[in-house]
Amino acid sequence: MHTFGGSRRVARALGVALLAGSVVLGMTSIASSAEDVPTDTSATETTPASGDGVTVGTPAASVKAAAAPWGPDYPVTLESNFSRPYRAVTSSRNGDFTLLDDLERIIRGSFIDPRSGKYLPKATRRANTVYLSISQMPESKRVGRTLIQAAKAGVRVRVIHGRATQSSASRALRKALNKSNLRDSSFKICAKGKSLACLSSLNGAIMHSKLLLVNNTFTRDNKPAKGAIWSGSANLGGRSAEQTYNNGLTIYNDTKMWQQTSQLWKDMWAERNIGNDYLNYVRKNSTRYGYPTADARAAGYTEGYAKYGMFYSNLANATIYATPIRATPTNGKDPVLNLLNRVQPDSQCRIRLQHNRFKYRRIAVAEKLVELSNGGCKISAVAYEDDLKVNRKLHCQQLIRICRPILDVLKTSSQRIDVAWAKPHDKTMLVDAKLGPNRLNPEEVAPDGTGNWPAGGVRMKMVQAGSASLTGSNLVASDEITTETTDPSIYEDYLEHWKAILKSHEYKAYAY
Repeated sequence: MHTFGGSRRVARALGVALLAGSVVLGMTSIASSAEDVPTDTSATETTPASGDGVTVGTPAASVKAAAAPWGPDYPVTLESNFSRPYRAVTSSRNGDFTLLDDLERIIRGSFIDPRSGKYLPKATRRANTVYLSISQMPESKRVGRTLIQAAKAGVRVRVIHGRATQSSASRALRKALNKSNLRDSSFKICAKGKSLACLSSLNGAIMHSKLLLVNNTFTRDNKPAKGAIWSGSANLGGRSAEQTYNNGLTIYNDTKMWQQTSQLWKDMWAERNIGNDYLNYVRKNSTRYGYPTADARAAGYTEGYAKYGMFYSNLANATIYATPIRATPTNGKDPVLNLLNRVQPDSQCRIRLQHNRFKYRRIAVAEKLVELSNGGCKISAVAYEDDLKVNRKLHCQQLIRICRPILDVLKTSSQRIDVAWAKPHDKTMLVDAKLGPNRLNPEEVAPDGTGNWPAGGVRMKMVQAGSASLTGSNLVASDEITTETTDPSIYEDYLEHWKAILKSHEYKAYAY
Protein backbone atom coordinates (compact mmCIF):
# COMPACT_ATOMS: atom_id res chain seq x y z
CA MET A 1 0.00 0.00 0.00
CA HIS A 2 1.35 3.40 -0.96
CA THR A 3 0.60 6.55 0.97
CA PHE A 4 1.40 10.10 -0.01
CA GLY A 5 2.02 13.19 2.06
CA GLY A 6 0.70 16.71 1.74
CA SER A 7 1.88 20.18 2.69
CA ARG A 8 0.68 22.40 5.53
CA ARG A 9 -0.21 25.95 4.64
CA VAL A 10 -1.87 28.71 6.62
CA ALA A 11 -4.42 30.69 4.65
CA ARG A 12 -4.62 34.44 4.71
CA ALA A 13 -6.28 35.81 7.86
CA LEU A 14 -9.87 36.84 7.31
CA GLY A 15 -10.32 38.90 10.48
CA VAL A 16 -13.45 37.20 11.78
CA ALA A 17 -15.50 37.98 14.86
CA LEU A 18 -16.43 35.19 17.22
CA LEU A 19 -19.71 33.36 17.39
CA ALA A 20 -20.83 30.95 20.07
CA GLY A 21 -22.63 27.95 18.70
CA SER A 22 -23.72 24.43 19.42
CA VAL A 23 -23.84 21.43 17.16
CA VAL A 24 -26.39 18.72 16.57
CA LEU A 25 -25.82 15.98 13.87
CA GLY A 26 -23.16 13.61 12.72
CA MET A 27 -22.53 10.88 10.26
CA THR A 28 -20.32 7.94 9.18
CA SER A 29 -19.55 4.62 7.49
CA ILE A 30 -20.35 0.97 7.31
CA ALA A 31 -19.89 -2.52 8.70
CA SER A 32 -19.05 -5.97 7.52
CA SER A 33 -20.12 -9.40 8.72
CA ALA A 34 -21.39 -10.55 12.09
CA GLU A 35 -17.96 -11.79 13.15
CA ASP A 36 -16.57 -8.28 12.65
CA VAL A 37 -18.98 -6.80 15.19
CA PRO A 38 -16.98 -5.85 18.31
CA THR A 39 -18.08 -6.73 21.79
CA ASP A 40 -19.66 -3.98 23.86
CA THR A 41 -17.00 -2.06 25.78
CA SER A 42 -18.97 1.14 26.31
CA ALA A 43 -19.21 0.54 30.04
CA THR A 44 -15.44 0.83 30.42
CA GLU A 45 -14.63 4.53 30.48
CA THR A 46 -10.88 4.11 30.00
CA THR A 47 -10.57 1.43 27.33
CA PRO A 48 -9.96 2.62 23.76
CA ALA A 49 -11.91 1.03 20.93
CA SER A 50 -10.22 -1.51 18.76
CA GLY A 51 -9.27 -0.87 15.15
CA ASP A 52 -6.37 0.32 13.07
CA GLY A 53 -4.96 3.80 13.45
CA VAL A 54 -4.80 6.36 10.68
CA THR A 55 -2.21 5.45 8.09
CA VAL A 56 0.80 7.76 8.22
CA GLY A 57 1.20 9.98 5.20
CA THR A 58 -2.25 11.54 4.78
CA PRO A 59 -2.13 15.19 3.68
CA ALA A 60 -1.84 17.81 6.39
CA ALA A 61 -4.62 20.27 7.14
CA SER A 62 -5.16 23.72 5.72
CA VAL A 63 -6.03 26.02 8.64
CA LYS A 64 -7.84 29.32 8.11
CA ALA A 65 -5.95 31.14 10.84
CA ALA A 66 -8.45 33.86 11.85
CA ALA A 67 -11.61 32.15 10.62
CA ALA A 68 -13.14 30.73 13.81
CA PRO A 69 -16.90 31.32 14.18
CA TRP A 70 -16.96 28.65 16.93
CA GLY A 71 -14.26 30.52 18.84
CA PRO A 72 -10.45 30.80 18.73
CA ASP A 73 -9.93 27.16 19.73
CA TYR A 74 -11.87 25.97 16.67
CA PRO A 75 -10.38 27.48 13.49
CA VAL A 76 -11.97 26.56 10.17
CA THR A 77 -9.86 23.69 8.87
CA LEU A 78 -9.82 21.60 5.67
CA GLU A 79 -8.31 18.13 5.25
CA SER A 80 -8.10 15.92 2.18
CA ASN A 81 -7.85 12.13 2.16
CA PHE A 82 -7.15 9.60 -0.58
CA SER A 83 -6.86 5.94 -1.46
CA ARG A 84 -4.09 5.19 -3.98
CA PRO A 85 -3.48 1.49 -4.55
CA TYR A 86 -0.47 0.99 -6.81
CA ARG A 87 -2.00 -2.18 -8.24
CA ALA A 88 -5.68 -1.34 -8.22
CA VAL A 89 -8.46 -3.97 -8.22
CA THR A 90 -6.19 -6.85 -9.23
CA SER A 91 -6.32 -8.28 -5.71
CA SER A 92 -7.90 -7.34 -2.41
CA ARG A 93 -4.42 -7.61 -0.91
CA ASN A 94 -3.41 -4.58 -2.97
CA GLY A 95 -5.99 -2.31 -1.37
CA ASP A 96 -5.12 1.06 0.16
CA PHE A 97 -7.12 1.59 3.36
CA THR A 98 -5.82 5.11 4.04
CA LEU A 99 -9.08 6.87 3.23
CA LEU A 100 -11.26 4.44 5.16
CA ASP A 101 -8.86 4.59 8.10
CA ASP A 102 -9.33 8.35 8.14
CA LEU A 103 -13.11 8.03 8.15
CA GLU A 104 -12.83 5.66 11.11
CA ARG A 105 -10.65 8.22 12.87
CA ILE A 106 -13.29 10.95 12.41
CA ILE A 107 -16.03 8.66 13.75
CA ARG A 108 -13.88 7.39 16.62
CA GLY A 109 -13.41 10.98 17.78
CA SER A 110 -17.07 11.03 18.79
CA PHE A 111 -16.39 8.62 21.66
CA ILE A 112 -12.60 8.34 22.13
CA ASP A 113 -10.18 11.15 22.97
CA PRO A 114 -7.16 10.38 20.73
CA ARG A 115 -4.85 12.36 23.01
CA SER A 116 -5.38 9.95 25.91
CA GLY A 117 -6.86 6.92 24.19
CA LYS A 118 -9.67 6.96 26.75
CA TYR A 119 -13.41 7.11 26.34
CA LEU A 120 -14.99 10.54 26.46
CA PRO A 121 -17.34 11.12 29.42
CA LYS A 122 -20.64 9.31 29.10
CA ALA A 123 -22.68 12.54 28.88
CA THR A 124 -20.42 13.79 26.09
CA ARG A 125 -20.77 10.59 24.11
CA ARG A 126 -24.53 10.66 24.42
CA ALA A 127 -24.61 14.24 23.13
CA ASN A 128 -22.59 13.32 20.03
CA THR A 129 -23.97 12.28 16.67
CA VAL A 130 -22.60 10.43 13.65
CA TYR A 131 -24.64 10.47 10.43
CA LEU A 132 -23.67 8.79 7.16
CA SER A 133 -25.07 8.30 3.69
CA ILE A 134 -23.36 5.80 1.42
CA SER A 135 -24.18 4.11 -1.87
CA GLN A 136 -22.70 0.66 -1.23
CA MET A 137 -20.26 -1.31 0.88
CA PRO A 138 -19.21 -4.51 -0.89
CA GLU A 139 -16.88 -6.74 1.11
CA SER A 140 -16.56 -3.98 3.68
CA LYS A 141 -14.61 -4.67 6.85
CA ARG A 142 -13.85 -1.05 7.64
CA VAL A 143 -15.80 1.88 9.07
CA GLY A 144 -18.90 -0.18 9.89
CA ARG A 145 -17.12 -1.71 12.86
CA THR A 146 -16.39 1.80 14.18
CA LEU A 147 -20.00 2.85 13.64
CA ILE A 148 -21.09 -0.07 15.80
CA GLN A 149 -18.51 0.83 18.44
CA ALA A 150 -19.83 4.40 18.46
CA ALA A 151 -23.40 3.18 18.86
CA LYS A 152 -22.40 0.87 21.72
CA ALA A 153 -20.59 3.77 23.36
CA GLY A 154 -23.85 5.76 23.41
CA VAL A 155 -23.32 7.99 20.36
CA ARG A 156 -26.37 8.65 18.20
CA VAL A 157 -25.68 6.87 14.88
CA ARG A 158 -27.69 7.13 11.67
CA VAL A 159 -26.87 5.46 8.34
CA ILE A 160 -28.60 5.83 4.96
CA HIS A 161 -27.78 3.20 2.35
CA GLY A 162 -28.79 2.80 -1.27
CA ARG A 163 -31.48 0.20 -1.92
CA ALA A 164 -30.14 -0.69 -5.36
CA THR A 165 -26.74 -1.85 -4.11
CA GLN A 166 -27.31 -3.81 -0.91
CA SER A 167 -24.83 -6.52 0.06
CA SER A 168 -24.20 -9.02 2.83
CA ALA A 169 -22.03 -6.39 4.53
CA SER A 170 -24.74 -3.70 4.43
CA ARG A 171 -27.35 -6.16 5.70
CA ALA A 172 -25.07 -7.10 8.59
CA LEU A 173 -24.58 -3.44 9.50
CA ARG A 174 -28.29 -2.79 9.26
CA LYS A 175 -28.98 -5.69 11.62
CA ALA A 176 -26.30 -4.53 14.06
CA LEU A 177 -27.42 -0.88 14.21
CA ASN A 178 -31.14 -1.67 14.43
CA LYS A 179 -30.76 -3.85 17.52
CA SER A 180 -33.16 -2.84 20.27
CA ASN A 181 -30.50 -3.01 22.99
CA LEU A 182 -28.57 -0.08 21.46
CA ARG A 183 -29.37 3.32 22.87
CA ASP A 184 -29.94 5.35 19.69
CA SER A 185 -28.86 3.98 16.32
CA SER A 186 -30.66 3.30 13.09
CA PHE A 187 -29.97 2.11 9.55
CA LYS A 188 -32.30 3.28 6.79
CA ILE A 189 -32.80 2.45 3.11
CA CYS A 190 -34.40 5.20 1.04
CA ALA A 191 -36.90 4.15 -1.63
CA LYS A 192 -39.93 6.00 -2.98
CA GLY A 193 -41.77 3.78 -5.42
CA LYS A 194 -39.78 3.50 -8.61
CA SER A 195 -37.22 5.96 -7.23
CA LEU A 196 -34.48 4.39 -5.11
CA ALA A 197 -33.27 7.80 -3.92
CA CYS A 198 -33.88 9.89 -0.79
CA LEU A 199 -34.46 13.26 -2.45
CA SER A 200 -35.23 12.57 -6.10
CA SER A 201 -38.65 11.24 -6.99
CA LEU A 202 -37.74 10.35 -10.57
CA ASN A 203 -38.08 6.79 -11.83
CA GLY A 204 -34.77 4.94 -11.75
CA ALA A 205 -33.02 7.47 -9.51
CA ILE A 206 -30.60 6.10 -6.91
CA MET A 207 -29.10 7.36 -3.65
CA HIS A 208 -25.43 7.85 -4.56
CA SER A 209 -24.32 10.56 -2.09
CA LYS A 210 -21.29 9.91 0.08
CA LEU A 211 -21.60 12.18 3.10
CA LEU A 212 -20.43 11.96 6.73
CA LEU A 213 -21.42 14.38 9.51
CA VAL A 214 -19.95 14.20 13.04
CA ASN A 215 -20.89 17.00 15.43
CA ASN A 216 -17.86 16.64 17.77
CA THR A 217 -14.58 14.93 16.91
CA PHE A 218 -10.87 15.69 16.41
CA THR A 219 -8.76 16.79 13.47
CA ARG A 220 -5.91 14.69 12.13
CA ASP A 221 -3.62 16.65 14.47
CA ASN A 222 -5.78 15.62 17.46
CA LYS A 223 -7.27 19.10 17.87
CA PRO A 224 -10.88 19.16 19.14
CA ALA A 225 -13.23 19.96 16.27
CA LYS A 226 -16.90 20.74 15.78
CA GLY A 227 -19.16 20.10 12.83
CA ALA A 228 -16.99 17.72 10.76
CA ILE A 229 -18.33 17.37 7.20
CA TRP A 230 -16.79 14.76 4.90
CA SER A 231 -17.82 14.11 1.32
CA GLY A 232 -16.04 12.29 -1.46
CA SER A 233 -16.04 9.56 -4.09
CA ALA A 234 -15.41 6.48 -1.95
CA ASN A 235 -17.90 3.86 -0.90
CA LEU A 236 -17.05 1.50 1.94
CA GLY A 237 -15.12 -1.48 0.72
CA GLY A 238 -14.16 -3.40 -2.38
CA ARG A 239 -13.51 -1.98 -5.81
CA SER A 240 -15.10 1.38 -5.08
CA ALA A 241 -13.10 2.14 -1.95
CA GLU A 242 -9.71 0.62 -1.18
CA GLN A 243 -9.04 -1.09 -4.53
CA THR A 244 -9.45 1.98 -6.75
CA TYR A 245 -8.31 5.59 -6.59
CA ASN A 246 -10.62 7.74 -4.44
CA ASN A 247 -10.65 11.07 -2.69
CA GLY A 248 -12.46 12.99 0.04
CA LEU A 249 -12.60 16.42 1.66
CA THR A 250 -13.30 17.17 5.34
CA ILE A 251 -14.38 20.60 6.64
CA TYR A 252 -14.16 21.29 10.37
CA ASN A 253 -15.49 24.13 12.55
CA ASP A 254 -17.48 25.95 9.87
CA THR A 255 -20.80 26.87 11.52
CA LYS A 256 -22.63 27.98 8.39
CA MET A 257 -21.59 25.02 6.27
CA TRP A 258 -22.48 22.70 9.13
CA GLN A 259 -25.97 24.10 9.56
CA GLN A 260 -26.63 23.99 5.82
CA THR A 261 -25.33 20.46 5.31
CA SER A 262 -27.08 19.19 8.42
CA GLN A 263 -30.36 20.34 6.90
CA LEU A 264 -29.47 18.45 3.70
CA TRP A 265 -29.06 15.34 5.84
CA LYS A 266 -32.46 15.92 7.47
CA ASP A 267 -34.03 16.27 4.02
CA MET A 268 -32.50 12.95 2.97
CA TRP A 269 -33.58 11.15 6.13
CA ALA A 270 -37.13 12.54 5.76
CA GLU A 271 -37.16 11.47 2.08
CA ARG A 272 -38.52 14.86 1.04
CA ASN A 273 -40.18 14.91 -2.36
CA ILE A 274 -38.19 17.64 -4.05
CA GLY A 275 -38.88 16.44 -7.61
CA ASN A 276 -35.71 16.85 -9.64
CA ASP A 277 -34.52 20.34 -8.66
CA TYR A 278 -32.98 20.45 -5.20
CA LEU A 279 -31.21 23.78 -5.84
CA ASN A 280 -34.56 25.42 -6.50
CA TYR A 281 -36.08 23.71 -3.45
CA VAL A 282 -33.30 25.04 -1.20
CA ARG A 283 -33.56 28.52 -2.69
CA LYS A 284 -37.31 28.66 -2.02
CA ASN A 285 -36.78 27.43 1.56
CA SER A 286 -33.45 29.17 2.14
CA THR A 287 -34.18 30.26 5.73
CA ARG A 288 -34.00 26.59 6.77
CA TYR A 289 -30.42 26.37 5.51
CA GLY A 290 -27.96 28.47 7.52
CA TYR A 291 -28.78 31.23 9.99
CA PRO A 292 -29.73 34.95 9.99
CA THR A 293 -27.46 37.10 7.86
CA ALA A 294 -26.71 39.60 10.64
CA ASP A 295 -25.43 36.80 12.88
CA ALA A 296 -23.57 35.22 9.98
CA ARG A 297 -21.83 38.45 9.04
CA ALA A 298 -20.82 38.98 12.65
CA ALA A 299 -19.03 35.63 12.37
CA GLY A 300 -17.26 36.63 9.14
CA TYR A 301 -19.59 35.16 6.51
CA THR A 302 -20.81 37.08 3.48
CA GLU A 303 -24.35 35.72 3.81
CA GLY A 304 -26.31 33.60 6.27
CA TYR A 305 -28.83 31.62 4.26
CA ALA A 306 -28.40 29.45 1.16
CA LYS A 307 -30.31 31.91 -1.00
CA TYR A 308 -28.79 30.63 -4.26
CA GLY A 309 -29.57 26.98 -3.56
CA MET A 310 -26.10 25.58 -2.97
CA PHE A 311 -24.20 25.48 0.33
CA TYR A 312 -21.24 27.85 0.50
CA SER A 313 -18.77 29.24 3.02
CA ASN A 314 -16.33 32.02 2.25
CA LEU A 315 -14.37 31.00 5.37
CA ALA A 316 -13.73 27.47 4.10
CA ASN A 317 -13.69 28.68 0.47
CA ALA A 318 -15.86 25.66 -0.28
CA THR A 319 -19.18 24.97 -2.03
CA ILE A 320 -21.46 21.93 -1.94
CA TYR A 321 -23.96 21.32 -4.74
CA ALA A 322 -26.54 18.62 -4.02
CA THR A 323 -28.43 17.03 -6.90
CA PRO A 324 -30.77 16.38 -8.63
CA ILE A 325 -30.78 19.90 -10.09
CA ARG A 326 -32.63 19.61 -13.44
CA ALA A 327 -29.65 20.86 -15.38
CA THR A 328 -29.42 21.25 -19.14
CA PRO A 329 -26.45 22.28 -21.29
CA THR A 330 -27.86 25.81 -21.51
CA ASN A 331 -29.66 26.63 -18.25
CA GLY A 332 -26.48 27.22 -16.21
CA LYS A 333 -27.24 24.69 -13.46
CA ASP A 334 -24.60 22.10 -14.31
CA PRO A 335 -21.72 22.69 -11.82
CA VAL A 336 -19.17 21.20 -14.26
CA LEU A 337 -20.22 23.37 -17.20
CA ASN A 338 -20.57 26.33 -14.86
CA LEU A 339 -16.93 25.98 -13.80
CA LEU A 340 -15.70 25.48 -17.37
CA ASN A 341 -17.71 28.50 -18.55
CA ARG A 342 -15.81 30.61 -16.01
CA VAL A 343 -12.43 29.70 -17.52
CA GLN A 344 -10.71 32.40 -19.58
CA PRO A 345 -8.35 30.30 -21.70
CA ASP A 346 -4.71 31.23 -22.24
CA SER A 347 -1.37 29.45 -22.54
CA GLN A 348 -1.14 29.03 -18.72
CA CYS A 349 -4.52 27.33 -18.37
CA ARG A 350 -4.45 23.70 -17.17
CA ILE A 351 -7.43 21.34 -16.74
CA ARG A 352 -7.20 17.76 -15.45
CA LEU A 353 -10.10 15.30 -15.29
CA GLN A 354 -9.83 12.16 -13.16
CA HIS A 355 -13.26 10.58 -13.63
CA ASN A 356 -14.73 7.13 -13.27
CA ARG A 357 -17.09 7.68 -16.23
CA PHE A 358 -17.73 10.25 -18.98
CA LYS A 359 -20.88 9.32 -20.89
CA TYR A 360 -22.50 10.67 -24.04
CA ARG A 361 -25.27 12.60 -22.26
CA ARG A 362 -22.58 15.01 -21.03
CA ILE A 363 -21.38 15.74 -24.55
CA ALA A 364 -21.80 19.48 -23.87
CA VAL A 365 -18.92 19.15 -21.38
CA ALA A 366 -16.75 17.58 -24.10
CA GLU A 367 -17.64 20.39 -26.52
CA LYS A 368 -16.68 23.01 -23.91
CA LEU A 369 -13.38 21.25 -23.25
CA VAL A 370 -12.57 21.39 -26.98
CA GLU A 371 -13.41 25.09 -27.04
CA LEU A 372 -11.05 25.72 -24.12
CA SER A 373 -8.37 23.53 -25.66
CA ASN A 374 -8.57 25.54 -28.87
CA GLY A 375 -8.18 28.67 -26.73
CA GLY A 376 -4.88 27.45 -25.29
CA CYS A 377 -5.79 25.31 -22.27
CA LYS A 378 -3.80 22.11 -21.80
CA ILE A 379 -6.34 19.38 -21.01
CA SER A 380 -5.84 15.78 -19.87
CA ALA A 381 -8.31 13.09 -18.83
CA VAL A 382 -7.94 9.78 -16.98
CA ALA A 383 -10.91 7.41 -16.90
CA TYR A 384 -11.62 3.90 -15.69
CA GLU A 385 -10.39 0.86 -17.58
CA ASP A 386 -13.31 -1.60 -17.58
CA ASP A 387 -11.85 -5.07 -17.23
CA LEU A 388 -15.24 -6.71 -16.59
CA LYS A 389 -17.37 -7.50 -19.62
CA VAL A 390 -20.61 -7.09 -17.67
CA ASN A 391 -19.60 -3.54 -16.77
CA ARG A 392 -18.75 -2.65 -20.34
CA LYS A 393 -22.34 -3.39 -21.33
CA LEU A 394 -23.57 -1.02 -18.64
CA HIS A 395 -21.20 1.79 -19.57
CA CYS A 396 -19.56 2.60 -22.88
CA GLN A 397 -19.32 -0.86 -24.50
CA GLN A 398 -15.57 -0.41 -24.70
CA LEU A 399 -12.62 -0.78 -22.37
CA ILE A 400 -12.36 2.89 -21.42
CA ARG A 401 -15.30 4.58 -19.72
CA ILE A 402 -15.06 7.68 -21.88
CA CYS A 403 -17.80 6.85 -24.35
CA ARG A 404 -17.15 6.89 -28.09
CA PRO A 405 -19.26 10.03 -28.81
CA ILE A 406 -17.20 11.91 -26.22
CA LEU A 407 -13.93 10.73 -27.76
CA ASP A 408 -15.17 11.75 -31.19
CA VAL A 409 -15.74 15.28 -29.93
CA LEU A 410 -12.36 15.43 -28.16
CA LYS A 411 -10.68 14.45 -31.45
CA THR A 412 -11.87 17.71 -33.03
CA SER A 413 -9.59 19.83 -30.83
CA SER A 414 -6.82 21.69 -32.67
CA GLN A 415 -4.36 20.53 -29.99
CA ARG A 416 -4.47 17.02 -28.61
CA ILE A 417 -6.47 16.37 -25.46
CA ASP A 418 -4.58 13.61 -23.67
CA VAL A 419 -6.65 10.59 -22.68
CA ALA A 420 -5.52 7.68 -20.53
CA TRP A 421 -7.01 4.87 -18.52
CA ALA A 422 -6.27 3.55 -15.06
CA LYS A 423 -8.51 2.67 -12.09
CA PRO A 424 -10.00 5.95 -10.82
CA HIS A 425 -13.24 5.85 -8.89
CA ASP A 426 -12.69 9.61 -8.46
CA LYS A 427 -15.06 12.23 -9.82
CA THR A 428 -12.57 15.07 -9.91
CA MET A 429 -11.64 18.04 -12.08
CA LEU A 430 -8.65 20.28 -11.32
CA VAL A 431 -8.63 23.75 -12.91
CA ASP A 432 -5.67 26.13 -12.82
CA ALA A 433 -6.73 29.17 -14.85
CA LYS A 434 -8.18 32.66 -14.88
CA LEU A 435 -11.77 32.39 -13.72
CA GLY A 436 -14.62 34.84 -14.12
CA PRO A 437 -17.37 35.25 -11.50
CA ASN A 438 -19.48 32.29 -10.45
CA ARG A 439 -22.89 32.92 -12.03
CA LEU A 440 -24.37 29.83 -10.39
CA ASN A 441 -23.14 30.95 -6.96
CA PRO A 442 -22.78 34.78 -6.90
CA GLU A 443 -21.87 34.61 -3.21
CA GLU A 444 -18.48 33.04 -3.97
CA VAL A 445 -15.49 35.27 -3.24
CA ALA A 446 -11.90 34.92 -4.39
CA PRO A 447 -9.52 32.99 -2.12
CA ASP A 448 -7.92 36.24 -0.91
CA GLY A 449 -11.28 37.38 0.47
CA THR A 450 -12.05 39.99 -2.18
CA GLY A 451 -15.64 40.06 -3.38
CA ASN A 452 -15.30 42.00 -6.63
CA TRP A 453 -14.07 40.00 -9.59
CA PRO A 454 -11.84 41.92 -12.02
CA ALA A 455 -13.11 42.00 -15.59
CA GLY A 456 -9.97 40.17 -16.66
CA GLY A 457 -10.67 37.32 -14.25
CA VAL A 458 -8.79 36.03 -11.22
CA ARG A 459 -6.13 33.38 -11.66
CA MET A 460 -6.78 30.63 -9.14
CA LYS A 461 -6.73 26.91 -8.55
CA MET A 462 -10.01 25.08 -8.14
CA VAL A 463 -10.80 21.50 -7.11
CA GLN A 464 -14.17 20.06 -8.10
CA ALA A 465 -14.92 16.64 -6.64
CA GLY A 466 -17.64 14.61 -4.93
CA SER A 467 -19.79 11.60 -5.84
CA ALA A 468 -21.15 12.50 -9.29
CA SER A 469 -19.61 11.01 -12.43
CA LEU A 470 -19.93 12.72 -15.81
CA THR A 471 -23.21 11.03 -16.69
CA GLY A 472 -26.70 12.30 -17.30
CA SER A 473 -28.47 10.48 -14.46
CA ASN A 474 -25.88 11.54 -11.90
CA LEU A 475 -26.68 15.16 -12.65
CA VAL A 476 -30.42 15.38 -13.21
CA ALA A 477 -31.94 12.30 -11.57
CA SER A 478 -30.05 10.75 -8.66
CA ASP A 479 -28.99 11.99 -5.22
CA GLU A 480 -25.38 13.20 -5.51
CA ILE A 481 -22.88 15.58 -3.91
CA THR A 482 -20.49 17.84 -5.85
CA THR A 483 -17.92 19.89 -3.95
CA GLU A 484 -15.69 22.79 -4.97
CA THR A 485 -12.85 24.45 -3.10
CA THR A 486 -10.44 27.22 -3.99
CA ASP A 487 -8.10 26.45 -1.09
CA PRO A 488 -4.61 26.36 -2.66
CA SER A 489 -3.29 23.79 -0.18
CA ILE A 490 -6.11 21.38 -0.97
CA TYR A 491 -5.43 21.89 -4.68
CA GLU A 492 -1.81 20.82 -4.16
CA ASP A 493 -2.99 17.69 -2.33
CA TYR A 494 -5.27 16.78 -5.25
CA LEU A 495 -2.51 17.52 -7.73
CA GLU A 496 -0.37 14.95 -5.91
CA HIS A 497 -3.30 12.54 -6.24
CA TRP A 498 -3.27 13.16 -9.99
CA LYS A 499 0.47 12.58 -10.18
CA ALA A 500 0.10 9.37 -8.19
CA ILE A 501 -2.32 7.81 -10.65
CA LEU A 502 0.09 8.62 -13.50
CA LYS A 503 2.57 6.32 -11.74
CA SER A 504 0.09 3.56 -10.96
CA HIS A 505 0.44 0.04 -12.31
CA GLU A 506 -2.61 0.22 -14.60
CA TYR A 507 -2.04 3.68 -16.08
CA LYS A 508 -1.47 3.87 -19.82
CA ALA A 509 -2.21 6.33 -22.57
CA TYR A 510 -5.26 5.63 -24.72
CA ALA A 511 -5.09 6.13 -28.47
CA TYR A 512 -8.38 7.40 -29.86
